Amino acid sequence: MLVPADPLEPIRLIDHDETSLRAAQALVGGPIEPIDLTRPAATLYVNENGKIDGLPRNGRATLLAWVHAPQLRGQDVIVGDAYLAGPERRGFDTDTPADLLAVLTGTAVQVQMRSRRRRRWTTLPGTVGTVYDEPFDAYATALLALDDPEILDVRVIPTGQT
Repeated sequence: MLVPADPLEPIRLIDHDETSLRAAQALVGGPIEPIDLTRPAATLYVNENGKIDGLPRNGRATLLAWVHAPQLRGQDVIVGDAYLAGPERRGFDTDTPADLLAVLTGTAVQVQMRSRRRRRWTTLPGTVGTVYDEPFDAYATALLALDDPEILDVRVIPTGQT
């Protein structure tokens, strides 16, 4: 799945040769750098030299990284086009996880959180009943919720999933 830096370009599913380093480099416009994501496990590939080359910020890929790679939250931004794949197995990419595909390709989504008082996932207070048609609005809402010191973690999932 390609996440263009240009916010006017849609995110799109792409088919490429997962065994070809050149194909992956072509997607991000240069040498690739993997970023491991969690919940679900996935890999976000970015241009390793993107900042040096002055590539534009990629707000959507940054939101993905900050929610799915908490160690990067507020520490770094993604620049240039990014390529999202499943976790690496035996040195090769796998398909983008179905949960992420559902969230990013038009399924209505909701924001959930875990707090110090309630360790299980619950709908973010203030968003109960809110269904997001634009997944990155939900990702931004999730990240803003982390300003509350009681909230430990956030996630964006398809509506109706628990």
